[in-house]
Amino acid sequence: MSITVSLNDNWKMKKAGSQESFDCKVPCSVYKTLLDYKKIPDPYYRENEYISTQICDDDYDFETTFTADKAAVECENTVLHFDGIDTIANVYLNGIHLGRVNNMHRVWEFPVHGIIKEGDNTLTVKITSPNRYIKEMDEKRHLWGVDSTMTGYTHIRKAHCMFGWDWGPMLPDMGIWRSVSLIVPDAGRILDVYYSQKHTENKVTLKALLHIENHGCKKAMVEISDPQGNITAKADISLEESAEYYETELVINDPQLWWVNGYGEQPLYSCAVTLYDENDACTDKNTQRIGLRTLTVSREKDQWDEEFCFINNGVKIFAMGANYIPEDQIVTRCNEEKTRKLLADCKAANYNFIRVWGGGYYPDEYFYDYCDENGIIVWQDFMFACSAYLLTEEFEETVRGEVRDNVIRLRNHPSLGLWCGNNEIESAWEYWGLPEDEEAKRDYLIIFEDIIPQVLKAYDPCENTFYWPSSPSSGGGFKDASSNHAGDMHYWDVWHNFKPIEAFREFYYRFCSEYGFESLPDIKTCRAFADETKGDFDLCSPVMAAHQKCVQGNEKIMYYLAQMVRYPYDFKQLIYSSQLVQADCIRSNVEHMRRARGRCMGSAYWQVNDSNPVISWSSIDYFGRWKGLHYYAKRFYAPCLISCDDTDRKKPVLNISNERMTAFEGVVKWTLRNNKAEILQSGEKSVNIPALTAQNVLDIDLSQELVSRTDPREKYLEYSIMENGKVLSFGTTLFVRPKEFTFLEPAITYGISESEDKFALTFCAENYAKSVCLSLKTADCVFSDNWFDIHGKEPVTIMIDKASLSRKMTAQELSRELEIMHN
Repeated sequence: MSITVSLNDNWKMKKAGSQESFDCKVPCSVYKTLLDYKKIPDPYYRENEYISTQICDDDYDFETTFTADKAAVECENTVLHFDGIDTIANVYLNGIHLGRVNNMHRVWEFPVHGIIKEGDNTLTVKITSPNRYIKEMDEKRHLWGVDSTMTGYTHIRKAHCMFGWDWGPMLPDMGIWRSVSLIVPDAGRILDVYYSQKHTENKVTLKALLHIENHGCKKAMVEISDPQGNITAKADISLEESAEYYETELVINDPQLWWVNGYGEQPLYSCAVTLYDENDACTDKNTQRIGLRTLTVSREKDQWDEEFCFINNGVKIFAMGANYIPEDQIVTRCNEEKTRKLLADCKAANYNFIRVWGGGYYPDEYFYDYCDENGIIVWQDFMFACSAYLLTEEFEETVRGEVRDNVIRLRNHPSLGLWCGNNEIESAWEYWGLPEDEEAKRDYLIIFEDIIPQVLKAYDPCENTFYWPSSPSSGGGFKDASSNHAGDMHYWDVWHNFKPIEAFREFYYRFCSEYGFESLPDIKTCRAFADETKGDFDLCSPVMAAHQKCVQGNEKIMYYLAQMVRYPYDFKQLIYSSQLVQADCIRSNVEHMRRARGRCMGSAYWQVNDSNPVISWSSIDYFGRWKGLHYYAKRFYAPCLISCDDTDRKKPVLNISNERMTAFEGVVKWTLRNNKAEILQSGEKSVNIPALTAQNVLDIDLSQELVSRTDPREKYLEYSIMENGKVLSFGTTLFVRPKEFTFLEPAITYGISESEDKFALTFCAENYAKSVCLSLKTADCVFSDNWFDIHGKEPVTIMIDKASLSRKMTAQELSRELEIMHN
């Protein structure tokens, strides 16, 4: 039997030339280890980042001693296997140089027969300073990169954002960031297995392509089990020592299809490949889960030019989600528990899509496992972003290896919907006014429109997973890279170019894969990086500037607040107001896109998460606290959505977007109210909205109700859709900006009741209360709804699952903890 021995334990780290060492365990890195031993201050606190960057000016050594047995020594095919070394390093076993590594995104293996010895062995990884490396490389040949980073980062195959980004600090860590193992293959080893599918009526033909390193195995068996554990297909394959690749087909009748979240279930089949030697003894086994589905991208011509939409099992999907960045600027602190919590929060907000942005790293297996289990389409960027690259022989070799390693690792996941070459590089060359560099521009085309497609053709052909050269793009070749008519679009005029929020509605994107708006995080998060007693709780303070990485970001927040709301009276109100404007901004665009279903088929706002405690575009902050935007997302990504096109505010139009596989049959209700929440006018209409469509269902004429100058300031429109007596979606529209509305003091009251596993909070008010925000002073939880409206004395009940509370508490303690803010 092949043996894999983990070598993750018992490492020591030291600065090169130093006698002081620190015990550590893989995943380990310089920052993580020094923080664990309290040798450096928290780089996320106040302005500590600026004294932390230089730590990586030095080289560091990582070393471990492990014991090998006689079998490992005698086996001619024993290898040392590294899943990730960050980044430029030399690897030694027992003082003998095994090789140099130059790419954190690659898997590295080194044969050790004749070097490894029985008993104790010393494994050493000597890592070169990334700061010094990029400086030296940039002095030889300067390449363009974004301004918010350390110059020269484009020369190293390392997560770009570790050198800073417009939401992240400059912490260019180094270390062994993924597992290390010793592999003793014995008679044979399964290197990888590729599953491709052909779907016909009530049948899937599964083709398994096995890549085997054979040293005496006689046969392989492929066994497919359905989600209930029943074996549905199996095949035996005779092996020859001279061959590496073997192929077999298996037929699965009456397949249980895998669907995107909201369109069906996510059944997963188990695929097991087992190698046997001449004595029928198992020598190696590979087990993976797959989903039986078709998932591709349609670029069919239509009346608006060319569509861009995911198609799952023949059904056109409206993609709803956000962009994902690394969960920690110190990547060795990321873990499965945190990732699964984040993705569960995405599913709770009705996501069916997530884009893995190209300036970070390829996530761990558990990221994709969760997406497989929960029907979240993954748009997977390759790790290139906002940069120019020089295609040297060494760079091409390592890029080919990087693409190959990650394609092989990820290609069988049913959630994988698209490979994308890079983030914003094509559009940068076309629109950003970059310095002339014909060599680098030529190399761009070779890398993203030649080399990567070549590797994909060999390891994951386009008929299996769609390839897109860049984001945004219309298809490549520097041809209208951020088009409104074809491909995907990044729209940043709202925010970066100070355009009003209403400008979103000027475009009918085919697929909007980036747009966003910043806000401050929860005040508890601010307290984690700032000191209120030292004057940090001021948006113009040096500390708030240090935690705002976007150029003029805090100025932009204040600019938009001035357009939308009244001036905040303190720092907590500033946080509240920024989150409110952010949420309303993104809501406005999403509702606009969903009303245009068919023409627009995807929304991914920037961004879902943070890599550090920071002022940013996220909907969930670094500590996992939901901002107002994430609660809004739960509503505007609901399968059935009612929204209001209030372009003509005297004649608003109600629209229903039905993203379900069945028709919506129900009732539309609307009410015109005054600022006391008194009903002035109302109406309702029975509707039947076919599956997978969006329709305008009701034109409301309010021209007689909004006559005087003060009428729009004192009246608002409430609307909802109901099915079988249950409210599925609701909203409100003001006829003026919130700063102009005449809000009365709502005088909110509430009561708390509880069951074994939940608290129920029921709220009422004397007058209209808009965007009521609930929070806890020192604890955390997820509310069933938040940032909601209270229409006077009509009660609103909000639930808290006790399991979501960060600590146990009684109803009395909850009441003391509860804080309420409103517009």
